[in-house]
Amino acid sequence: MSIAFALVRWLATILPPTIHPMILHFPIVLLYVTAAIDVAGRMFPDRDRFLQRCGWWSLTLAAAATVATMVAGMVSESSVHFTAVLRPILQAHQHFAILTGLSEGAAWLVRLGTRFPAEEGWSVFGLRRGRATWVSTLLVVMAAVFVTVTANLGGRMVYDHGAGVLGVTRTRV
Repeated sequence: MSIAFALVRWLATILPPTIHPMILHFPIVLLYVTAAIDVAGRMFPDRDRFLQRCGWWSLTLAAAATVATMVAGMVSESSVHFTAVLRPILQAHQHFAILTGLSEGAAWLVRLGTRFPAEEGWSVFGLRRGRATWVSTLLVVMAAVFVTVTANLGGRMVYDHGAGVLGVTRTRV
């Protein structure tokens, strides 16, 4: 067993099984805010790069919240019994969550590579330093779309099939 899964098993002993629904709204909102800020920053460039800085910090917070939410999802999953009907929805939910994290992480890395000043003549892929790029903006918008699909699938599991509802698919703790 890997260290990551051992950590998740340990967290499952100290965190409530409802931890995932308790925190999942933070990365969703932060991704939507980041996408709006980045699009606005591309449409209305400002001299002091206020929107660029806001987008950077919003994306950084969203990435951290996404990691926490994914770990919380694994913790919550350990207390739910998934029926044959729920299993494919859960797998799709997990796949889109991974796509969200990958596109968000890629956007963060692109922004990181263009964020800090460096020696004269240095650039990352020819991009201007300290700026959101079309690539990072597109990746953030893709992450916002992926998180929307992920959230829809999670909502379907709960509202349509009662996933995690005591007496339906959740085991008594």
